[in-house]
Amino acid sequence: MDPQANLHLPSRDPYGETVRRRLYIGAVVCGMTLLLFGVVMQRALNLHEPYLQYVAPVLMGLSALNLWWLLSGRALIVAELASVVVLAAASMAHIVLVSLGAAAMPGAYPNSGPYWAVIGVCVLAFLALPPRRATPFNLSYLSFSLLLPWLLPATYAASSASGLVRVQLNAVMVFLLVWGLSWFRTQYASQTQTQELLRQMAFTDALTGLPNRHAVYPAVEALLRDAAQGQAGSLFLIDLDHFKRINDGHGHGVGDEVLVAAAQVLRNCATEKGSPSPTVGRWGGEEFIVVMPGTPPERARVRAEGLLAEFRAWNWPQHLQVTASIGSSSVRTGEDFSGLLARADAALYAAKASGRDRAVVQGEAELEESALC
Repeated sequence: MDPQANLHLPSRDPYGETVRRRLYIGAVVCGMTLLLFGVVMQRALNLHEPYLQYVAPVLMGLSALNLWWLLSGRALIVAELASVVVLAAASMAHIVLVSLGAAAMPGAYPNSGPYWAVIGVCVLAFLALPPRRATPFNLSYLSFSLLLPWLLPATYAASSASGLVRVQLNAVMVFLLVWGLSWFRTQYASQTQTQELLRQMAFTDALTGLPNRHAVYPAVEALLRDAAQGQAGSLFLIDLDHFKRINDGHGHGVGDEVLVAAAQVLRNCATEKGSPSPTVGRWGGEEFIVVMPGTPPERARVRAEGLLAEFRAWNWPQHLQVTASIGSSSVRTGEDFSGLLARADAALYAAKASGRDRAVVQGEAELEESALC
């Protein structure tokens, strides 16, 4: 059971692998569509462009494989890294083919298409790789793509130097913009992680890992809202019997181990089949609370007795015999949290006053007190 399942806490960062996977699927489909359109057009117009003749068909086949990988739900990082490698190689091939074929192409302004592909690879690398790896990879990759046309023989670099420099400067400016956005994204992710850590610290008990008192309040409020609509619900207050003796006799370290073990016992707490999962929390000290939606009083009695049996049978640290007392109250229409908690606390007091290692359900507390008088 997830102890935080019903806490109604602020939602975590919704962006993750699912969103990225959908984004990549859309990008692959668009890319394949553009490649197919280019291949069809070059054949229809008899352009004989080497990139569309030789590279594009291979790239379409690899893109289809990548699309199958993404749609089948396989590891996203594999698709990301493979895409970076394949697209980087394809863009380099595009630059080489355009550069070598520029002498036969009229016009002084070079083809800027390869550099848009380079920017696309840089964007993908920023998304797929951690910042400490994405930045050096992109700087090296971009630098090589800018130098490559000038290193190849018989290219347009000499005759169309001004046009090539203009295209490359535009690519550098776009890259710097993407780099800035990537830095902002990294800072935002770091801030989000810090906020999530603070959120967990604020709503989680550090020792037991259970929700703390602040985290339980929303679950109780939800229980009371359900009661206003006629739905059943119960609340347990659980106190470890003679816990001070454990601390005094065995030390606080063993006491902490007992509290952690008690939390594990309570995690096994479950309502009847078809009911929502309970919320188990540490109320303070050696006291715990269990919020059980969909649980009427008679079912609360059965579950409380089951919990007592689990406490007795548990393998406790230092071979201790640890028992617990349970006070239970069930929701009433129009009741607030204070009233619900007060009745559970009174039931817990009656259970301890009656000898401990027992459960008292609401309505039984008064009978126990009458019997003691």
